[in-house]
Amino acid sequence: MTIRLQISEKLRHRIESGDLQALAAIPSERELAQQLGVSRMTVRGAIDDLVNEGLLIRRQGRKTVVSDEKISRGAGFTSFSEEMRMRGWQPRSEVRQATTMQADVAIAAQLGIHTGARVILIERVRFADDEPLAFERVYLPHTRFQAILALDLANASLYDLLEREFGTRPVYAEESVEAVLMSSTEAHIFGLEPGTPALLTRRVTRDEQDTLIEAATTLYRGDRYRMVLARHR
Repeated sequence: MTIRLQISEKLRHRIESGDLQALAAIPSERELAQQLGVSRMTVRGAIDDLVNEGLLIRRQGRKTVVSDEKISRGAGFTSFSEEMRMRGWQPRSEVRQATTMQADVAIAAQLGIHTGARVILIERVRFADDEPLAFERVYLPHTRFQAILALDLANASLYDLLEREFGTRPVYAEESVEAVLMSSTEAHIFGLEPGTPALLTRRVTRDEQDTLIEAATTLYRGDRYRMVLARHR
């Protein structure tokens, strides 16, 4: 077993035994290197391994801490706000952008509209009890939902607004999930280090008339989320 692996296993044992609890800071790379008599590069590599596994979180400009319990996101049709409230957390959003733009080829294809047609873009950071968990980018057909820009997008569920204000009920979605690493811009949103693991979902949603109403991408923190898929044969 390499020294790097020995270090990561020691830290893993401290986490799994409860010696290092959720959100507790681990010793700095310099402190660990001095304690163990190894180079900081070796310690950094061992910490990187645990960060990639989701056991540790590197916070931008701050100490590395132990990950909190992960949120299991299932295949059910539940909005972010509904999901957080079911867990006893208070959801809210920080609206980074809510505007009108022209659909490019990709967005037009996802929404079944012409390239260049007007769409609404809503970018929000989603919080639970003031902790940023997800960053979403939603596109909606402008002709149908233009009035949504005048509504409260920071404190309301988007699906609730669609149903209550527009009589549109989202009932079916196709979604893909892939593992990615956060860019510098994305990591800054969450206060994490660039290269932090994340889960990226791409979704298109239909209403009860089988009409495409939404195209969305959502970036979930990899240290806080796991995807759960139920299958039946």
